[in-house]
Amino acid sequence: MIKGKDVAYAAQCLKSGELVAFPTETVYGLGADAFNARAVAKVFEVKQRPKFDPLIVHISSIDQIEELFLQPIDEKVYRLAEAFWPGPLTIVFNRSAIVPDIVSSGLPTVAVRMPSHPLAVELIRLAGTPLVAPSANRFGKLSPTQASHVEKQLDGPAYLLDGGSTDYGVESTVVLITKKGVKILRPGAVTAEELATHVKVLSHKNEFDELNVPSPGMLKSHYAPRKPLYIIDKPSELNYVESDGIIIASEQDRNLYSVGRVKALSKSGNLQEIAVNLFAVLHQMEDDDEVEDIYIEAIKEEGVGMAVMDRIRKAAYSYQK
Repeated sequence: MIKGKDVAYAAQCLKSGELVAFPTETVYGLGADAFNARAVAKVFEVKQRPKFDPLIVHISSIDQIEELFLQPIDEKVYRLAEAFWPGPLTIVFNRSAIVPDIVSSGLPTVAVRMPSHPLAVELIRLAGTPLVAPSANRFGKLSPTQASHVEKQLDGPAYLLDGGSTDYGVESTVVLITKKGVKILRPGAVTAEELATHVKVLSHKNEFDELNVPSPGMLKSHYAPRKPLYIIDKPSELNYVESDGIIIASEQDRNLYSVGRVKALSKSGNLQEIAVNLFAVLHQMEDDDEVEDIYIEAIKEEGVGMAVMDRIRKAAYSYQK
């Protein structure tokens, strides 16, 4: 895999049916021409991703939804796009016939977003086509927020467009458009409170089985490091040893842990800072040969903290009692 900053070369790779890993404002994505079914199939193969898990299509202009979404397009789509695009919001709506079945896993809907990262927007524009771009990692493993995270997990992309560290650190919020309002399928960088200022946000009960999910990130186990991850609510719950890695929310609480390798997600407990640093710190713990088990403090579930705890729970799902 070649790594560099040549957007024009990366776009040429995509036009040739190859895969390109590139930065968005949320995490790095593994891109392919959304209208090239063979290229999209390579994405599933390289990620070892099950075919029942649909992909998000990334666009560079709001006009592109006209060909991706089925007409007539609900006015709530335009209202949300005007408010949050470009940015970390994915909209799920009925798909047009031009969208290949493999992109949507055979479902009648398609997930679309317009990223705000300048390299991502330029890449899509130069490629001349919308791009599918799930996170550039092995399926179910830690999301990549730096180019080095992509390099350690994947060897299938023809090119890795290096844009440094991502801005948000957690994936986009995914909403499903319904007649009565929107349902949040996956919490993310755009909060429920922010959405509610523009549309009615409906309470969401997961009515989908794991073989019929309308959005990425809805499986119970996801975003997981290679090492066991456990959630703790307070220091007194943890009987840790020297080989444990401990991830805390705030640097101010470091003195509550006397042994073990301790990493703080924020200096002051700021939720935005915690979100940005979450996956990067998990990658550090995963790569530390002296750490056997990882323990992470629960985060306050408000604002973007909802998205952070969603990722933590799914990353720790297999190890929680």
